[in-house]
Amino acid sequence: MSTEIVQSSGGESLHSKMEYAKALAQAGLLPQAYKQQPANVLAAIEYGEALGIKPIVAINEINVISGTPSPSASLMASLARAAGHRVRAWNEDDGTAVCEIVRADDPDFTHRSRWDETKARQAKLWGRGHWEKDPATMLRWRAISECVRLACPEVMGGLKYTPEEVLEMQQDRPAPTPVVSEQVPRVPPIPADLADKIAASDDVGWLTRTADYLAKRWGEHDPEKVADLQALCAARVDDLASNAPEPSLEEAQATLEDVLDAETVEDAAS
Repeated sequence: MSTEIVQSSGGESLHSKMEYAKALAQAGLLPQAYKQQPANVLAAIEYGEALGIKPIVAINEINVISGTPSPSASLMASLARAAGHRVRAWNEDDGTAVCEIVRADDPDFTHRSRWDETKARQAKLWGRGHWEKDPATMLRWRAISECVRLACPEVMGGLKYTPEEVLEMQQDRPAPTPVVSEQVPRVPPIPADLADKIAASDDVGWLTRTADYLAKRWGEHDPEKVADLQALCAARVDDLASNAPEPSLEEAQATLEDVLDAETVEDAAS
């Protein structure tokens, strides 16, 4: 099915909206979450249509915080009033912020939310970020957003929390514990026939090297077996030394002559 005939919620073709979103995403006047992000722009347009507001209003009043769309408190109040509900918000002399909403379909009941320093401190907000710079405004916005969710949540079209509230909820989450993967090198087992090879070897050099290699390769992983095999190497070396044949008279004489010749050469050189 071609996108030319797919209709969005507002009746406009999806292809047209996608092209519009791509064009808007190039604008430098957009909030950071929408610059070069046509998909975010398209989502804001759809939210705007659901809420009955213009695309550019939706883009400026619906923020994207870590992938979560969140309306401003002023937009929440505007939508409640547009639905016919009466919204009033103010700051009292003692610093308390109050919001009252009287629904159009229930004029005899007043929904009320109050925010003060004590409540903000209990929520661990006081003195953080904008709460430190402009606490009166933050208290009023918090009272408005809370009261709208309480009195007329249907006007938000599924959107619930302001950008400040989304950020605060994310900051309150404990940081995930990093999983450290320790890659332990896999050490192969000591060859099963090594003991037989040691017992059959007549090479003293090989036996000595094998004993050293056993300690380096498997000393930490299988110390008991390494000790047994090193003892076997040492015993085999001793056996070879004790069983070595005595040199013959001719071999001893030749060795002595070699030594004398070497000494004569050294005397001549000196």
